[in-house]
Amino acid sequence: MERESKVILVVEPDRVWQARIKNDLKDNGYKVASVDTAQSAIDFCIKNVVDIVLLELNLPDKDGIYFIQTIRSFNNSLPIIVVSSRNLTETKVLALDAGANDYMVKPFHLSELEARIRKELRYIINEEKHLFINGNLAIDYDAKTIYINGVEVHFTNFEYKIIVLLAYNLGKTLTYDYIIDHVWGKNGQDQNGLRVFMAGIRKKTSRDNKSSKLIRTDIGVGYRMNKIK
Repeated sequence: MERESKVILVVEPDRVWQARIKNDLKDNGYKVASVDTAQSAIDFCIKNVVDIVLLELNLPDKDGIYFIQTIRSFNNSLPIIVVSSRNLTETKVLALDAGANDYMVKPFHLSELEARIRKELRYIINEEKHLFINGNLAIDYDAKTIYINGVEVHFTNFEYKIIVLLAYNLGKTLTYDYIIDHVWGKNGQDQNGLRVFMAGIRKKTSRDNKSSKLIRTDIGVGYRMNKIK
Protein backbone atom coordinates (compact mmCIF):
# COMPACT_ATOMS: atom_id res chain seq x y z
CA MET A 1 0.00 0.00 0.00
CA GLU A 2 1.57 3.28 -1.06
CA ARG A 3 1.45 6.35 1.13
CA GLU A 4 -1.05 8.83 -0.25
CA SER A 5 -0.58 12.59 -0.31
CA LYS A 6 -1.53 14.34 2.89
CA VAL A 7 -5.07 15.70 2.96
CA ILE A 8 -5.54 19.23 4.30
CA LEU A 9 -8.96 20.73 5.06
CA VAL A 10 -9.11 24.52 4.77
CA VAL A 11 -12.01 26.00 6.77
CA GLU A 12 -12.14 29.52 5.42
CA PRO A 13 -15.14 31.69 4.39
CA ASP A 14 -12.96 34.41 2.82
CA ARG A 15 -12.70 33.36 -0.82
CA VAL A 16 -9.46 35.26 -1.41
CA TRP A 17 -7.66 33.65 1.51
CA GLN A 18 -9.19 30.28 0.74
CA ALA A 19 -7.94 30.35 -2.86
CA ARG A 20 -4.52 31.65 -1.84
CA ILE A 21 -3.94 28.88 0.71
CA LYS A 22 -5.40 26.13 -1.47
CA ASN A 23 -3.36 27.01 -4.53
CA ASP A 24 -0.12 27.21 -2.54
CA LEU A 25 -0.68 23.87 -0.82
CA LYS A 26 -1.67 22.13 -4.05
CA ASP A 27 1.51 23.44 -5.67
CA ASN A 28 3.41 21.77 -2.83
CA GLY A 29 1.83 18.36 -3.42
CA TYR A 30 -0.94 18.31 -0.84
CA LYS A 31 -4.50 17.24 -1.46
CA VAL A 32 -6.70 20.15 -0.38
CA ALA A 33 -10.40 20.35 0.41
CA SER A 34 -12.19 23.48 1.54
CA VAL A 35 -15.41 24.41 3.32
CA ASP A 36 -16.68 27.70 4.71
CA THR A 37 -18.79 26.79 7.77
CA ALA A 38 -18.15 25.03 11.07
CA GLN A 39 -20.82 22.39 10.52
CA SER A 40 -19.67 21.50 7.03
CA ALA A 41 -16.13 21.16 8.42
CA ILE A 42 -17.32 18.82 11.17
CA ASP A 43 -19.27 16.74 8.67
CA PHE A 44 -16.26 16.53 6.37
CA CYS A 45 -13.96 15.35 9.17
CA ILE A 46 -16.45 12.66 10.17
CA LYS A 47 -16.95 11.32 6.66
CA ASN A 48 -13.40 11.63 5.32
CA VAL A 49 -9.81 11.06 6.36
CA VAL A 50 -8.15 14.40 7.07
CA ASP A 51 -4.49 14.83 8.03
CA ILE A 52 -4.66 18.44 9.21
CA VAL A 53 -7.17 21.30 9.48
CA LEU A 54 -6.46 24.98 8.82
CA LEU A 55 -9.18 26.89 10.65
CA GLU A 56 -10.43 30.47 10.49
CA LEU A 57 -12.36 31.26 13.69
CA ASN A 58 -14.73 33.77 12.08
CA LEU A 59 -17.27 31.44 10.48
CA PRO A 60 -20.81 32.33 9.37
CA ASP A 61 -22.69 29.67 11.32
CA LYS A 62 -20.72 29.01 14.52
CA ASP A 63 -17.48 30.22 16.03
CA GLY A 64 -14.41 28.21 15.14
CA ILE A 65 -13.94 27.35 18.82
CA TYR A 66 -17.11 25.25 18.51
CA PHE A 67 -15.48 23.28 15.70
CA ILE A 68 -12.36 22.62 17.79
CA GLN A 69 -14.38 21.49 20.81
CA THR A 70 -16.58 19.22 18.69
CA ILE A 71 -13.62 17.56 16.94
CA ARG A 72 -11.81 17.07 20.24
CA SER A 73 -14.86 15.26 21.63
CA PHE A 74 -14.06 12.30 19.37
CA ASN A 75 -10.57 12.90 17.94
CA ASN A 76 -7.71 14.13 20.13
CA SER A 77 -4.95 13.79 17.58
CA LEU A 78 -6.15 15.56 14.41
CA PRO A 79 -3.81 18.57 14.04
CA ILE A 80 -5.70 21.87 13.96
CA ILE A 81 -3.87 25.08 13.07
CA VAL A 82 -5.89 28.26 13.58
CA VAL A 83 -5.24 30.79 10.80
CA SER A 84 -7.33 33.74 11.87
CA SER A 85 -7.59 37.51 11.70
CA ARG A 86 -8.28 37.57 15.46
CA ASN A 87 -5.21 38.79 17.35
CA LEU A 88 -6.41 39.04 20.95
CA THR A 89 -4.38 37.10 23.49
CA GLU A 90 -7.60 35.92 25.14
CA THR A 91 -8.77 34.40 21.86
CA LYS A 92 -5.47 32.63 21.29
CA VAL A 93 -5.57 31.16 24.80
CA LEU A 94 -9.19 30.09 24.32
CA ALA A 95 -8.43 28.33 21.03
CA LEU A 96 -5.33 26.58 22.35
CA ASP A 97 -7.11 25.51 25.53
CA ALA A 98 -9.95 24.12 23.40
CA GLY A 99 -7.46 21.88 21.62
CA ALA A 100 -5.87 23.80 18.73
CA ASN A 101 -2.29 22.76 18.02
CA ASP A 102 -1.07 26.10 16.74
CA TYR A 103 -2.27 29.66 16.07
CA MET A 104 -1.29 32.01 13.25
CA VAL A 105 -2.55 35.56 12.82
CA LYS A 106 -3.32 36.94 9.37
CA PRO A 107 -1.58 38.20 7.38
CA PHE A 108 1.29 35.72 7.34
CA HIS A 109 3.80 34.35 4.84
CA LEU A 110 2.71 31.09 3.23
CA SER A 111 6.22 29.73 3.71
CA GLU A 112 5.73 29.99 7.47
CA LEU A 113 2.38 28.23 7.22
CA GLU A 114 4.02 25.42 5.26
CA ALA A 115 6.68 25.06 7.98
CA ARG A 116 3.99 24.85 10.66
CA ILE A 117 2.18 22.21 8.62
CA ARG A 118 5.33 20.14 8.18
CA LYS A 119 5.93 20.26 11.92
CA GLU A 120 2.47 18.92 12.66
CA LEU A 121 2.64 16.23 9.99
CA ARG A 122 5.80 14.51 11.15
CA TYR A 123 4.97 10.86 10.96
CA ILE A 124 6.07 7.91 13.03
CA ILE A 125 6.80 5.73 10.00
CA ASN A 126 10.50 5.49 9.21
CA GLU A 127 10.30 6.00 5.47
CA GLU A 128 13.74 4.53 4.82
CA LYS A 129 13.26 1.32 6.77
CA HIS A 130 9.54 1.00 5.98
CA LEU A 131 8.97 0.21 9.62
CA PHE A 132 6.03 1.38 11.70
CA ILE A 133 6.32 1.37 15.49
CA ASN A 134 3.54 2.32 17.88
CA GLY A 135 3.93 1.20 21.47
CA ASN A 136 4.35 -2.58 21.47
CA LEU A 137 3.15 -2.90 17.87
CA ALA A 138 5.62 -3.05 14.98
CA ILE A 139 4.81 -3.49 11.30
CA ASP A 140 7.49 -4.43 8.79
CA TYR A 141 5.88 -3.31 5.53
CA ASP A 142 8.50 -4.95 3.30
CA ALA A 143 8.03 -8.35 4.94
CA LYS A 144 4.30 -7.78 5.58
CA THR A 145 4.90 -8.96 9.12
CA ILE A 146 3.43 -7.74 12.41
CA TYR A 147 5.12 -8.03 15.79
CA ILE A 148 3.61 -7.58 19.26
CA ASN A 149 6.17 -7.12 22.04
CA GLY A 150 8.83 -8.26 19.57
CA VAL A 151 7.05 -11.53 18.82
CA GLU A 152 5.75 -12.23 15.30
CA VAL A 153 1.96 -12.66 15.30
CA HIS A 154 0.05 -14.14 12.38
CA PHE A 155 -2.78 -12.05 10.94
CA THR A 156 -5.04 -12.98 8.06
CA ASN A 157 -4.78 -11.01 4.83
CA PHE A 158 -7.80 -8.83 5.64
CA GLU A 159 -6.73 -8.33 9.26
CA TYR A 160 -3.34 -7.17 8.02
CA LYS A 161 -4.94 -4.74 5.56
CA ILE A 162 -7.12 -3.27 8.31
CA ILE A 163 -4.19 -2.80 10.69
CA VAL A 164 -2.07 -1.15 7.97
CA LEU A 165 -4.93 1.19 7.05
CA LEU A 166 -5.35 2.20 10.70
CA ALA A 167 -1.58 2.62 11.08
CA TYR A 168 -1.37 4.87 8.03
CA ASN A 169 -4.04 7.02 9.66
CA LEU A 170 -2.68 6.86 13.20
CA GLY A 171 -4.84 8.75 15.69
CA LYS A 172 -7.64 9.39 13.18
CA THR A 173 -11.07 7.82 13.38
CA LEU A 174 -11.92 5.94 10.19
CA THR A 175 -15.60 5.39 9.52
CA TYR A 176 -16.94 1.88 9.06
CA ASP A 177 -17.67 2.56 5.39
CA TYR A 178 -14.21 4.03 4.78
CA ILE A 179 -12.52 0.90 6.14
CA ILE A 180 -14.81 -1.41 4.21
CA ASP A 181 -14.31 0.50 0.94
CA HIS A 182 -10.50 0.51 1.27
CA VAL A 183 -10.12 -3.10 2.41
CA TRP A 184 -12.83 -4.97 0.47
CA GLY A 185 -14.15 -2.43 -2.05
CA LYS A 186 -17.67 -1.08 -2.42
CA ASN A 187 -20.28 -3.45 -0.97
CA GLY A 188 -17.54 -5.97 -0.21
CA GLN A 189 -18.46 -6.38 3.45
CA ASP A 190 -21.00 -5.10 5.97
CA GLN A 191 -20.46 -3.52 9.38
CA ASN A 192 -21.21 -6.74 11.23
CA GLY A 193 -18.56 -8.53 9.20
CA LEU A 194 -16.09 -5.75 9.93
CA ARG A 195 -16.77 -6.11 13.66
CA VAL A 196 -15.85 -9.79 13.45
CA PHE A 197 -12.48 -8.93 11.92
CA MET A 198 -11.91 -6.17 14.49
CA ALA A 199 -12.64 -8.63 17.30
CA GLY A 200 -9.98 -10.96 15.89
CA ILE A 201 -7.48 -8.11 15.64
CA ARG A 202 -8.13 -7.03 19.23
CA LYS A 203 -7.67 -10.57 20.49
CA LYS A 204 -4.29 -10.86 18.78
CA THR A 205 -3.00 -7.41 19.76
CA SER A 206 -4.22 -7.28 23.36
CA ARG A 207 -1.23 -8.96 25.01
CA ASP A 208 -0.98 -6.52 27.94
CA ASN A 209 -2.58 -3.37 29.35
CA LYS A 210 -0.73 -1.08 26.93
CA SER A 211 -1.52 -3.00 23.75
CA SER A 212 -5.15 -3.46 24.84
CA LYS A 213 -5.60 0.29 24.31
CA LEU A 214 -4.26 0.13 20.75
CA ILE A 215 -7.59 -0.01 18.91
CA ARG A 216 -10.46 2.24 19.93
CA THR A 217 -14.09 2.04 18.86
CA ASP A 218 -15.85 5.35 18.35
CA ILE A 219 -19.39 4.05 18.72
CA GLY A 220 -21.58 4.80 15.74
CA VAL A 221 -18.65 6.22 13.76
CA GLY A 222 -15.79 3.75 13.29
CA TYR A 223 -12.37 2.70 14.58
CA ARG A 224 -9.02 4.31 15.16
CA MET A 225 -5.54 3.27 16.23
CA ASN A 226 -4.43 5.25 19.25
CA LYS A 227 -0.94 6.65 19.58
CA ILE A 228 0.80 4.59 22.28
CA LYS A 229 3.89 5.93 24.06
